[in-house]
Amino acid sequence: MFGKNKCKYTQDLKILFLVALLSIVFILVPPFSETPLRIPFALLLIFFIPGYTFISAMFPGNQVISGIERFTLSVGFSIIIMVFDGFLISLTVWKFRPNSITISLVLLTFIFGIIAYLARKRLPLDDQFSFSYKDFIHSLTAPETCNIDDEEENICYDENIDDKRFAARNRKKISSMRKPVKAMKKPALKTSERLPPEITKTLIIAMVLSIIVAGSMFAYAKATREKETFTTLYILGPDGKADNYPENFSINDPIQIIAGIENYEHAKENYTLEIILDGSTLNTMEITLDHGEKWEKELTITPTQSKQGKQKLELALYKGGSEGNTYRTVNLWVNQVLSNGPIITKDHEAIDFVKIINPSMESDDGWEFTTTNDTIAAGYYENGTGIYGSRAFVINATYKGMLNEYNSHTVEQMIYSNKSANVILSCYIKDSYTKGTPDKDETQSKRIILNRNVIWSDGMNGDEGWQHLEIPITLQEGNNTLDFRMLQGRLQELNPVEMIIDEVSIIPESALSKYIRADNTVEFELPESKVLPLPKTSNTKFTVQWEGTDVGSGIYYYTIQYSTNGTEWKDWISKTAMTSGEFEGQEGVTYYFRSKAVDNALNEEMEKSTPDTSTTIDTATPEIELDITPNPTSDVTYLTVNSNKALLSVDCLITPHNFGTIENIKLSTTDNITWASKYKVEVQDTYDIEVMARDYANNTAYTFGTLYTDESLEKLTIDFDPEETSDEVTITVTSSTALKTEPTLVVKDRYGHKLEVNYQSSKDNEYVYVATTNDDDLDYTIYDGTARVTVTAKTVNSMTLYEEDTFLIDRVDPTIVSFSPDDGETVKTNSPSIRASYSDDRAGIDKTKVKLIVNGIDVTSNAEIDYSSIYYLAQGLENGKVDVQLTVTDQAGNTKEKDWSFFVTA
Repeated sequence: MFGKNKCKYTQDLKILFLVALLSIVFILVPPFSETPLRIPFALLLIFFIPGYTFISAMFPGNQVISGIERFTLSVGFSIIIMVFDGFLISLTVWKFRPNSITISLVLLTFIFGIIAYLARKRLPLDDQFSFSYKDFIHSLTAPETCNIDDEEENICYDENIDDKRFAARNRKKISSMRKPVKAMKKPALKTSERLPPEITKTLIIAMVLSIIVAGSMFAYAKATREKETFTTLYILGPDGKADNYPENFSINDPIQIIAGIENYEHAKENYTLEIILDGSTLNTMEITLDHGEKWEKELTITPTQSKQGKQKLELALYKGGSEGNTYRTVNLWVNQVLSNGPIITKDHEAIDFVKIINPSMESDDGWEFTTTNDTIAAGYYENGTGIYGSRAFVINATYKGMLNEYNSHTVEQMIYSNKSANVILSCYIKDSYTKGTPDKDETQSKRIILNRNVIWSDGMNGDEGWQHLEIPITLQEGNNTLDFRMLQGRLQELNPVEMIIDEVSIIPESALSKYIRADNTVEFELPESKVLPLPKTSNTKFTVQWEGTDVGSGIYYYTIQYSTNGTEWKDWISKTAMTSGEFEGQEGVTYYFRSKAVDNALNEEMEKSTPDTSTTIDTATPEIELDITPNPTSDVTYLTVNSNKALLSVDCLITPHNFGTIENIKLSTTDNITWASKYKVEVQDTYDIEVMARDYANNTAYTFGTLYTDESLEKLTIDFDPEETSDEVTITVTSSTALKTEPTLVVKDRYGHKLEVNYQSSKDNEYVYVATTNDDDLDYTIYDGTARVTVTAKTVNSMTLYEEDTFLIDRVDPTIVSFSPDDGETVKTNSPSIRASYSDDRAGIDKTKVKLIVNGIDVTSNAEIDYSSIYYLAQGLENGKVDVQLTVTDQAGNTKEKDWSFFVTA
């Protein structure tokens, strides 16, 4: 235990801790690391600080060693610590780098310093080591005034010291006192164990002189050495760092690296850079650089031919031309895969003893087509027929009917192997015949033959689509004949058919898929994925979510891409198993997103030509104007808000000055630009109107107005019930004064066609009419959209009153745009998210009438509903079929219902 002693003397440790932390700043952190202070801090950290804390931990007392010995040991052990620390770091992933060596030395300094603190704490205060630079300098210059007794320690008082300290020749700090006193009896070092003061001073002077001489020699060597001339050639990864180098590539999936050249030749130089892949030159560049100039360029490496396995990518630099020996070379080992499909990250032994010419069918050589009847079949390469939309070989049998003989059509190649080996033949095969009974050989079949032995066969029947084959085979040393053959039966009804072969390769047995079936076909159902719909947002950072399904092996990872124009795409997140991420964009930019999934059998989803969703970062506040007409009014007025951009909602807060209560009115719209509402004055007063508008990105705008009332005004008002209709609308015309006769009312659709209007009744200056959208008895069509109502009337004083207003005709059902999970989809959780999006082009969705039923239970109250989508997080669903029913109604009363089902296998 440490006891209750205190550690009084910690100033030296605190100073070293501070200097160590400053070393990190001045060595590693720009712009401090670019100042001249970097050198002294680096020298202190390497040659003194860690050694001093180590010696402080080893010798916490003030007796055992002197100040000069402590200083000398600190320098020596600092060098030793740095050497061993650097060696150990070089064996780790951090390697011997400025960052790693600086941080590790600072950590060691803190560890040794804490140990030193605890060790000093164990000692009495008088025995704890403390450092005084005055005592240290005085010990080098002051004469000796007393001798040391072997049996008793004497203390000499130095009259020249003003701070009431005694010079302790036994190197022990004692309490300050005015008069010399005899110290307590303690074991003293024997004379033979101590160096005479003259020798100690001589060692100090020698060490100082050695440092001066060494520094002078270094400065002389620096000033007189010949200038070194050299050129630097290097390769960086695609992110501009010396790591994360690409590993896999193909003809359809090239890799990107950054090549760099720096000229330190003290003269202008002409360079030739040659890019070599697997012994073949891909490109040659001429580069001219002045002294100190740097050249960097991103290079796209695409192989000129398909060849599976590891290949050496080499950059060769020539100085003064491409003739002669290379001046500098760097290389990188990369692995070429034969398809544009997923990247196989598992390492396998490369098959370099087998040579297949044109395995990907991208050129015209290597394969030979033969047939027993060239009048009914042909073989050729065709673009766009391959597994990933690339080139493939097609055997096209065009005959329909019956033949008296067997026919075979073959594409073959002689494959040479340097040795006999057990390997895997991998290829893709497809036929165009989709009729017949699956798994039953009919009149035509496919076969693969190796050295006259049938290694695989399958009838042409049913819609099998692409078949990915991985067949264990034994190659013999020397030539091997590989045939892909179409067979047509004798005296059988034949149908025209195509057999397509693509991506033939030899892979090691260790690369055999774990999802291979008994017929040597690999699970090849392509996965599907999508990025979920995104609303507009006013935040530059927002969350993007995606999901995917795969009926076979399940999703392995996703790659999410984004675009700012919907055509040029960039990878955002690559090879992730996550289903959401936070995207950061720029204000005013529209971002498009799409996803690509890869399943556990390494099947890759086909690339989408259109985005899954898009969103716009909109931080601009809407500009709105409020119109109050008529103003003043005696009864009814119309509030109209016009905006410079589409709005999600507009609310009016109406506050009377003297009477009544505050009212909140929601305005309606047909185009999201112009919003309107009728307001009826109940009490003659002055009203303050505050308008709050919110756009689709949740930006909010405000405007204000004042409404005045005047009972002397005479006018008409028009009311609609409903204001959006799919059938009939009741129109009520109210006059502020008595009329001679009922008003004349005309209703027209957006093309000027009159609707049928019937007068119903009148009471207390209110006149009721009914207009119908039914056009069965008319010679023209009534069109959906805005219908205009005009009313004219004569007062008893023969004054003409006029008013007009509009309502909306909408007889089209809402549209349910999308929903998830999809119909028939299987989810692996009993708490899936049920989503749907919907729209209505005219009246707009009435979100109060949206209804969601899951397994017969109305869950609408637990769902998040807005005007364009619904979201519901199900809880505790049992495994099996889940039935979903969604009902959507627009403001005009049109209803759309959607039923679908999905399955839960939690």
